[in-house]
Amino acid sequence: MAFWNRKKKTKNADNTINKNIIENIPGNNKQENITENNTENVVEEIALAQQEKFSSVDRKDQKRLVRECCESAMENDRQISEAKKEYEKITSHLSDIQKIDRISGTERKELIDICKNIVNLVNERNRYKNRTLTITEAQMRRFEPYEEELVDEIKKMYSAESYQKAIESDISNLKKEKQLLYNEQREILGKQNSLKSMAKVLSALIISLFVLFIVIYYALETDMTLPYLGTVLLAAVSATVIFLEANKNKRDMLLNDRKVNKAIGLMNRVKIKYVNNVNMLSYNCEKFSVKNAKDFEEKWNEYCKMKEYERRFRENTEKLNFNNECLISLLRENGIADSDIWASQALAIIDEREMVEIRHVFNQGRQKLRERIEYNENIKAGTVKQIDELITKYPDMQNELLDIVKEYSVVNS
Repeated sequence: MAFWNRKKKTKNADNTINKNIIENIPGNNKQENITENNTENVVEEIALAQQEKFSSVDRKDQKRLVRECCESAMENDRQISEAKKEYEKITSHLSDIQKIDRISGTERKELIDICKNIVNLVNERNRYKNRTLTITEAQMRRFEPYEEELVDEIKKMYSAESYQKAIESDISNLKKEKQLLYNEQREILGKQNSLKSMAKVLSALIISLFVLFIVIYYALETDMTLPYLGTVLLAAVSATVIFLEANKNKRDMLLNDRKVNKAIGLMNRVKIKYVNNVNMLSYNCEKFSVKNAKDFEEKWNEYCKMKEYERRFRENTEKLNFNNECLISLLRENGIADSDIWASQALAIIDEREMVEIRHVFNQGRQKLRERIEYNENIKAGTVKQIDELITKYPDMQNELLDIVKEYSVVNS
């Protein structure tokens, strides 16, 4: 009786485990439809703002899982640092705008006069040009503060767009790989269920044979030793085969789970790269008022031609430079940190609407940067939580896992 009770408990436990595994396989969700040839659909189906949790199946995997989490957190730290530096620059520009607004008295009058001279000289120069270009004055003013950086920015945008395609391809491939792994899990579970069914059938057959032999023995008083031994041999061989196949299925399931964990780790890192790259492209498009890298390059070429035309008017330019120097000097005296950029933004100083537009652009940029910082901080917090859970789950490996964390300096950063 004890043997059959243990067997019954094991059977119920196996059924519960299999049921939980089947329910947790994403491939069993009927609403999950994957369009294998459409990368954009694959990206949209994935919760990019969320990180998938590892399902640890073997204590030997802990070091690798913790290391992958640490690498993910380090990438978050790098993205946060870059965004904060850019955020400080924009904050400095907004602070300069407040200082300009506070200028009053004779200095204010002098500032307005200088800015009016600059605007008039710029308008005069533009009237002399035989303009055949399509670039607008607003676009010119948007480019001028970053003139020295634009070539590098165009290259970076082209590189980011190419990288975006590569990331989308990686997401599509990882999605397919995960689906194949989940299909493999269902196949293994199907084999396991078939073995159980086979075991039941063989058990019923063997019991039926034993009953038949007993009936024949008592009815005909015939020696049933050989049939009985043959049946026992059949039962032993069948049990051995079923036991070996069941163990093989368990090993295959363990190996499959490790592959799934590896795919999840890769997917998590690719998601972070995808979101950060999209945010960077969106921010640069807003910053330079362009649609994409190609549009950026075309407007940059127009801008360069416009600047070439401007060089033809030396006398006008000399007057303009003189007023620009006066403006920069006046702004520096009033504590403006980035006084140089206001030479190309003189219209904003005398036209409140232009100044409001500049503030709006800076505020939008800060909002995008705050979202980028918040996203990476949230992802890092979740990653650190996963590290804590992994360390807590295996206290006997705590020192080894903490050494890995200290190596990356993740938790304290």
